[in-house]
Formats: sequence, C-alpha cells, structure tokens
Amino acid sequence: MRAVILLLAVAATGTYGRGSCVGQCGVEDGSSGCYCNSVCTSVGDCCYDYIDVCMSCKDRCGEPHSSSKPCQCNKECPSYGNCCDDYEDQCEGWGLDAELRDLAEKMFAADVNAVGSQLTLNYQGKGNSGDLAPGPLFTLVPDSVLNGPTLSLLRKVQDNYEPSVTVTEKQDAAEVAEQNAFLDAITNTKVMHIAEDFLRNKDLISHGLRQTLEDIWFTLYSRKGGKLGSSGYEHVFIGELKGGKVSGFHNWLNFRKEELEGDLNYMGYMRVVDLNGKGKVIKLRFNWLNKPKPVGSIFVGTTPELEIALYTLCFLAKPNANCPVKLAGKKFSIQTWTSNISGKTVIGSAYPNI
Repeated sequence: MRAVILLLAVAATGTYGRGSCVGQCGVEDGSSGCYCNSVCTSVGDCCYDYIDVCMSCKDRCGEPHSSSKPCQCNKECPSYGNCCDDYEDQCEGWGLDAELRDLAEKMFAADVNAVGSQLTLNYQGKGNSGDLAPGPLFTLVPDSVLNGPTLSLLRKVQDNYEPSVTVTEKQDAAEVAEQNAFLDAITNTKVMHIAEDFLRNKDLISHGLRQTLEDIWFTLYSRKGGKLGSSGYEHVFIGELKGGKVSGFHNWLNFRKEELEGDLNYMGYMRVVDLNGKGKVIKLRFNWLNKPKPVGSIFVGTTPELEIALYTLCFLAKPNANCPVKLAGKKFSIQTWTSNISGKTVIGSAYPNI
C-alpha cells in the first residue's frame, strides 16, 4: 500500500527523471537529473525506477538498517514496522530458512515409499475437549503398506521398548540387529542422501550420517529417576509415559498399531494439513494406555526416512527452535528439543508444528 501511495504522489507532483536508482537509494545526489530519497516524492524529481528499486526488498534482504532509505529489508523491520511492502514475499525465510524449505521439498519429492494415498482416515469430530471420535482414526491400512521396504523394518523396531521412562531399557542382540537393519535401510534411500549432502556441505556433521543417526536417535538416557529408560527414537516414534501423561508419540504407524490393539483411543482432531494426497499432518488428541495426550501432532502416510531426515535436519540446523519446512507447497515448521547426555547432544523431542 505504501508503494501505491508513493506512486500516486510521484505521478501527481511531476514526472520521473531519466536516471536510475540502482545503487542510489537514499543518496542525496541528483547529478543524474533525478533523486532517490524520500524527499523526491514530494518534490516530484524521483528517478523513474524509484518505486521498484528503493521501495522493494528485491536483492536487499538482510542488508543493514539505513535511515536514509524509505523502507527496510532486515529481520528487525517487522518489529519496527518499517519493512518494504514486499518484505515477506522477497525475504521470508531468507538465507538458511529458505534453504531448509527448498531442501524439505526435494526430500518430499524423493519420498517414493510414501503411502498416504493408500490410507483411509476417519477424522470425526473437531475440537479440543471431550471424546469427539467414537471410531478409530485409521479405517483402512492395506497389508502392502505394512510390508513396505522401510515401514516393515520400522514396525520391528517399535516392539523393542517399554513405555514408562522409569523402566530401564534392555536391548538383546536380536533387537540391536533390527535397529541396525532399519538404520541401514533408511540411510540408503534417496531422501537420506539428499539430507546427508546438505548436512556435509554445511559442516553440520563431521562423519557419516548413518553414525550420526545412531548417536542422536538411539542413545539411551534418563528422563526421570536416573534410569536409562528413554531415547529420541522411543520418544518420537513410539511414545512414553511420564508423570501420568503421554510424552512424545508422533508416529502414525505406531498410532495405527496401538489403535488396532485397543490400547489407544483417538478423541478428535484440531487441524489437518493435506500434502496433496501423498500424506498429511494432523494435530489431534488421544488417550494411550489410559493416559492422556491433550494435544499432539503426527505425519500420516510419510515414510520413516522422510520423518527422521526432516527431524535430524532441523535438530542439527536449528535446534530448540521452530524450523521452517515446506512440503507440497504447504509451509509449517518442525520443532526440535535437545538433551545433553555426558557431553553428547541427542534428540529430546521432534514433531511437526501446525
């Protein structure tokens, strides 16, 4: 709107000069026969491209504040209310944020094992209180989905944990073998190759992604009572019981399993983001093992490689923060939290935030 008003003001007070404002915004020099400062709009001697060059954030994102310029294009301008009108279009997610969104889209496009189009869901009631869903969320999950190349391995690893964070986790040789097979399979996907290339180029990992995943996701640590009863993987992909409530639990395949076995009562949803039929993100409520999860969020129909790649990317690039992503053109964020265990930083939690 500001640009439109200025354009009308310039038109009303005189004609544009012949010179250009490129590289001249805010400069008090009219040697080219025209000016590129805030006064020119009232005098009527602005250069012909004053609006397009000086009132726009094109090629200006992140530049330092300049009082001589009529509008700003830095991260502080929203707080001061002096951004150029096209700041959001030109600079939203400028820099690392833009790279993360682009990368997320590339990984989503490469997620060839996604099964969202094969699932049938029954959302039922929408709201944040009471049981608004007399039936289950998942009404059809074909066997072919469960036998997918990485989903089938995820199912095996999901049986290896105790829900309570106060119970020490014990892993036998068979369970370790299942974990290794799962990690080997997901790190050999194109989704993970894209993520690893980015993380290496940004110096966010110092060794192979396979080892990084094992360290940050599967290291056992204590959340309560000094017991090694938790890990990032268990918290996110299975769920835990802590303090009389459900903690974590952000995976759709385990949601469906527990619902089918009668241990989970879906109670309704708050929001759904449709990823163009390839998957969904759902904000919902449920009880698990008779303990409440008042609000949670899960990807649905996506693969473990995509979910772990997105969470790992955000955990390493923007830890303890909302990390911007874009899937199927839909913008939202991934929230991650870290835990520090004997000098090692591991996954505390990670989930889609819609």
